[in-house]
Amino acid sequence: MTKKNFKNNELTLKELLIATNHEKLVDILLSLHASNEDTQKRLDIIFAGLDETPKKIINIIKQEITSLKKCSKFLNYCETDSLADRLYELRLRIVDDLKTKSPQIAFEIMLDFLDLHKNTLERVDDSNGIIGDVFSTACEDLASIAKHINHFNNQEIVETIFTRFMNNDYGIYDDIILCFKGILKDQDFEFLHKKLEHVANDQNAFQIQLGLKSIADCQNNVENYIRACSFNNNICAYDHLDIAKRFIKHQRPKEALQWLDNMEIFNSHPWQHDKKYLRIQALELDKNHEQAQKERLSWFAETLNPKLYEEILKIIDPNNKESFQADAITKAFQFSEPHISLNFLVQTQNLEEAAKFVHARFNELNGRQYYTLRPAADLLKNASPIAATLLYRTMIQAILDETKSKYYNYAAKDLVTCGVLNSKITNWGKLQRHHEYLKEIELKHKRKSRFWFEYDSALQKNRTLKT
Repeated sequence: MTKKNFKNNELTLKELLIATNHEKLVDILLSLHASNEDTQKRLDIIFAGLDETPKKIINIIKQEITSLKKCSKFLNYCETDSLADRLYELRLRIVDDLKTKSPQIAFEIMLDFLDLHKNTLERVDDSNGIIGDVFSTACEDLASIAKHINHFNNQEIVETIFTRFMNNDYGIYDDIILCFKGILKDQDFEFLHKKLEHVANDQNAFQIQLGLKSIADCQNNVENYIRACSFNNNICAYDHLDIAKRFIKHQRPKEALQWLDNMEIFNSHPWQHDKKYLRIQALELDKNHEQAQKERLSWFAETLNPKLYEEILKIIDPNNKESFQADAITKAFQFSEPHISLNFLVQTQNLEEAAKFVHARFNELNGRQYYTLRPAADLLKNASPIAATLLYRTMIQAILDETKSKYYNYAAKDLVTCGVLNSKITNWGKLQRHHEYLKEIELKHKRKSRFWFEYDSALQKNRTLKT
């Protein structure tokens, strides 16, 4: 729960509740219980969980599961939060309240809860994945509950895992085998391995391969993982990365390097980033520090990656540190992609150089790349108001020229910010002054009434803040 600060006494909500008269709290809870059905259900479950015997909480949880099973109304993207909260609360009651009272029953009820996933996911727009996440987390809870069962029947658990894993249309059981890593023994994983291979066919090959990989990881066996990767198919390029990661984890750098070197992908392929990063890790682990640093430097020259820059600085010879920093700034000014250069200079806190870069390559910047320009502009407001103004103008221009009306509020706020920065600029040089720029866009975009409405609103808000 989020803490709320109160101006008078700065008490947190918890402290405020403790300080409140108990009878008043009872009245408040009774009022909430009577007036809101969702709150009523939540309070009923919470108070049932306080009972020493599990009977009440079991009945209420089962009633809630039955109620959710009967739901058929479709929920759009904006309506899923309340359902996610309801499912999350129900999951917590099983884990927090029922597990301690009766882990065996909690395990069975958690399976019933997981059975809700198919009907639930078929009737919601879960584009952000929050509903699916609740059910995936419930798989972890299932393993957590299993640890508390005194008479643990491993074969029954394996059968449960197998059945769920093989009926995994929505992907919530992808990691269920890994969830039981600390619970099942080697013979259990061998039994599961045989069951998976026994049902393998062309239709379920991908799922079987995923299961075999998970078993290999549970057993910390890299060789078995490699065999799983080659199950029913040739080992793909991405498998090389996964295999190398596992060799590095098991302190076997030479084998990791061999798998990375045998990985065939184009130089421009996005997996090159992972390949190079893992290669440097393996070289360091193999105590080949000189080659690792050489590859960092080469990679940095290609990408201007701020993270690589910081890593290089940590281990570079102090005598070479200053020249490397100067060379990095030179590279940034010469780099073909200006937005990458600007991002590097800003991320590494070279704000003075970033301001110079804006002046030097202003005409190459694209206002649509606001995810780079906006953070840079916000940071440069104090260091170089004129450079910040140029960046804000670039973003304004992109929105107005393309008539992106849903972003007019951003452009309006940026134009107000330009007006504020105007008072801090004493020398415009050859650049267009603020009043000239404002007059130009007023003339050019005079018909964009919604934008000017947003601008007037932003101006008013700014004046209110000042007063």
